[in-house]
Amino acid sequence: MASEWTEIFHLFLGSRIRPKRYLGGKLDRRPSLRFRAAKAVWQTFQPDSVLSAGRLTRGDFSFLSERLLGDEVKTNCYVRVWRLDDAHCAMTVHMGLYDRRVSSLESTAIRRDVMDLYMLSFDVMAASSLIDGQGLPDLPTMSEKYPVEEFARLVADYSQRIDRIWRSVGGCTVDGLGKLAVWALRNRERVGTFRHGLGPACAAFVYGENELAHALLDDLTSTWEDPGDQVVSDMYDKVREEIETLLEAVKSPTMH
Repeated sequence: MASEWTEIFHLFLGSRIRPKRYLGGKLDRRPSLRFRAAKAVWQTFQPDSVLSAGRLTRGDFSFLSERLLGDEVKTNCYVRVWRLDDAHCAMTVHMGLYDRRVSSLESTAIRRDVMDLYMLSFDVMAASSLIDGQGLPDLPTMSEKYPVEEFARLVADYSQRIDRIWRSVGGCTVDGLGKLAVWALRNRERVGTFRHGLGPACAAFVYGENELAHALLDDLTSTWEDPGDQVVSDMYDKVREEIETLLEAVKSPTMH
């Protein structure tokens, strides 16, 4: 098995080593083999997750690892590995959080269905480092000398970071997800919290953080304030209309 994975990862990293069994009319099998091996390593460390089909190009791959926490709550990890040079690859993992109540509120505010959208995502490395009281480390990389071992080492490190993130909010549970969402929004500048639109503010409202929600709305409107640009001005008006609809929606008795 180790030999099998070594061959697969040499192929991924662009090594000049080409095992005979991949030569001749069998090259179309290489991408699926190397990708399947990488996903198998990830799932070994995250056995409760369900992996997406993902995306594979030359020297670059990504996939989603999703975990259900309840009927309407889930989390995922977006795993990406890409080629830095002929012999090295970098790896990043972003965690996404989903709560159907948040998506429902946002759908109401913008008057279209966004029920499939996650409320936010953040950088796992940055978040775990902040929780640990450490500075952000260098971008994790692996070389081709020991590709299998190094890839597994990176996945193990990320898996431990994910576990520490969840422990900091009491565990990977529905309640923990709400706490983590609020924490990520409060520390958005430091952990790379990302999500366009009203999703973050809707999350803050759903979790009872009204002051945070209004601060997020202020941040959103400030990005569209440019009276000298007609396109931006038109978008600002649209955003303001959506915010007004949102503020009316949160007054509903069902929100309390």
